[in-house]
Amino acid sequence: MSKLEQRFPQKRVLITGATTGFGEALAYQLAARGWKVAVTGRKLDAVKRTAKKVTELGGTGLGMTLEVREKSQWQTVSKALDKAWGGIDILVNNAGVADANSFDQIDDAAWDKLIATNLDGVINGCRTYSPEMSKNNSGYILNMASAAGLLAFPEMANYNVSKAGVIGLSETLFTELSRFNIGVTVLCPAGFQSSLAANAVRDGSSFGDSSTARQVKADMDKGKHTSETVAAYAIKAMEKGDLYSIPQREYQLVWM
Repeated sequence: MSKLEQRFPQKRVLITGATTGFGEALAYQLAARGWKVAVTGRKLDAVKRTAKKVTELGGTGLGMTLEVREKSQWQTVSKALDKAWGGIDILVNNAGVADANSFDQIDDAAWDKLIATNLDGVINGCRTYSPEMSKNNSGYILNMASAAGLLAFPEMANYNVSKAGVIGLSETLFTELSRFNIGVTVLCPAGFQSSLAANAVRDGSSFGDSSTARQVKADMDKGKHTSETVAAYAIKAMEKGDLYSIPQREYQLVWM
């Protein structure tokens, strides 16, 4: 039994954006370790499919739709999980969208949508669950940020700002929540093989129109890391209680 299961024997996790990419990979890896996985996303059919596979892999899948920008939906999910499992042990704020364009080409709608999802969505999740975890004197929060939040890549102003905000929030919570035995890790990968770019194009983002976006997509296509390897890296970071988790070695060195 690993440190994660020793610390959380009830093995209950909620993952946002769990139907594709990193979120889906993390759901399946925890399922294989016998976890109860609350699979959330915006599309009901994808949520049901992923939850079903979680159960097939040895976990207990529970699928629910969740738009992370909507506080009321967070409350609905929280009440459902209280009834089903008595709460959760780990919150994974993974849901996010990508964008890349020069600052003067990012319109109001692009700013509002990205900040509301990538930053406000994480804040909503933390505000929903940190009081309950504090009361129980137990819990863990994994927030998905990006190397872009550490290094501020050009032509990605709205994305950089959202991810830097997630890092700042995580740093604050790491200190504030430690006295309640709550761990916090902020995951800061660079581009890795996932569906992020494809999802951005599908959702009407300008992602791909800038030189930085093309470099990120090249990292996704050619890099050694995949959704599965980043998920495994994140689990190890939680087991060690690390605040910062940067999977790619070259970006660790650049950040240092």
